[in-house]
Amino acid sequence: MMNNLVKNFFNFFVLIVAVLFCLGFSSPNSENESISPNFSQGVYYLTQQNYQEAILKFTQVINNKNQKIASAYSNRCLAYLQINNNQAAKRDCEQALEMNSNNIEAYLNKGLADYQLENYTQSLAAYQEVIKRHKNDYRAYYNQGLVYFKLENYQQALENYQQALETNQDHSLKDKTFIYYDRALAYLKLENFTQAIANFTHVLILNPNNEQAYYRRGYAYQKLGNYQAAFKDFTEVIALNPQLTGAYINRGIVAGILGLQDIAWQNFKIALHQFQQQNNTIGYNKTLNLIRKFKQITSDIYQTPIG
Repeated sequence: MMNNLVKNFFNFFVLIVAVLFCLGFSSPNSENESISPNFSQGVYYLTQQNYQEAILKFTQVINNKNQKIASAYSNRCLAYLQINNNQAAKRDCEQALEMNSNNIEAYLNKGLADYQLENYTQSLAAYQEVIKRHKNDYRAYYNQGLVYFKLENYQQALENYQQALETNQDHSLKDKTFIYYDRALAYLKLENFTQAIANFTHVLILNPNNEQAYYRRGYAYQKLGNYQAAFKDFTEVIALNPQLTGAYINRGIVAGILGLQDIAWQNFKIALHQFQQQNNTIGYNKTLNLIRKFKQITSDIYQTPIG
């Protein structure tokens, strides 16, 4: 009875931490021809994450009809993306592609704009144009994988992630971490928990401080019935981020399965206190309900924490 109870609650609390997808922004174009001061300053502001100033400088290049106008449109598109003005970004990338249909960065940026606008078919088409022109550009495969994931075509997403890993063996550490992490998420969606664990483990080899990888690997271990490994992973999450309330819930759940009732109550009380501090009424009430059900099963005495 306890296993069924905690599994149901576990499925809720594993969703508390949202998945953040990183779509790998493309960097500004560079050409051999002479570069105008406004263009150079625009690129500088991009690197400094001063996107409004970058937009201003690239706009001046465009208004002056400088020879760098196509690149200015492409890079202004990138700046607009960073401030979530996706419609303006898409328009600029389309302008850049009208002037230069082989602008790889403009296709990548347009694909991202369409992704953000939920124009998934157009996003896939933009990335396909990159692959037609540069079949070894792993960014296009990876970004296509993210689109297919959004479309819930997880098997196709896996194939794209694999292509991203195979097409370029010189990924940065950060890029490899993203690819393995998102591949692990696709395996989770397909309920292939063994492969999900393998990929999350690879993420943790690359970045031992990735709390999300520990969190979701703990979930996968729980689904496979390896509660001791799940407990260990949730403990790692808490060590990295003591404010991640869902980790206390999940560690309490697996502690309950393992018969460690005192540890389960301690974790639930911490979660209750944190939810209270966060003014998270839904989380607080669900945790209270979980504790009451545990109390019925274990006959332990539960006292509501103060404050």
